[in-house]
Amino acid sequence: MWRFYAIATVIVVAFGAAIFAQRQAALRDFDVRGRPQPGMTPTITRGAGNDGATPAAQFAGEGPWVLSALPGCFEQKSSIVGPSLQLTHHVPPAAERIRPSTSLRRGNCTIVVGEHDVWVFRGADRLRVPPEARLYAAPAGLTLVYEHAGRTEVRIY
Repeated sequence: MWRFYAIATVIVVAFGAAIFAQRQAALRDFDVRGRPQPGMTPTITRGAGNDGATPAAQFAGEGPWVLSALPGCFEQKSSIVGPSLQLTHHVPPAAERIRPSTSLRRGNCTIVVGEHDVWVFRGADRLRVPPEARLYAAPAGLTLVYEHAGRTEVRIY
């Protein structure tokens, strides 16, 4: 009986050692270049002819979160996510839906409401709420309803 305990112990120790070694190898391969040496003060260096200004990269994305992704355009007040059948009372009435092909401006952002999706533009930034997305002008605020795979997200801005 002791030999079974010994065999089990050897198997567990070997398995644990293999996992530990693999983890250590992965951490060793992760190296941050240019980290300061102890005692050195980090400084910012610029190449000749560079005024330090870096142009902003174009931002693109897709998801129900896009109205919150561009600072200065929208601020999310609340959200609720759940099965579509349970959230039907959170969806504003159809009369409050913003018609497709409507363009709205807030700050430096433009929202274009599509038949089944919603686009947000700001300069070179392009963001999309994929189908099925609807936008409502509800008393609580601008309301985005996104339905996908039997689930609904209701976000109020």
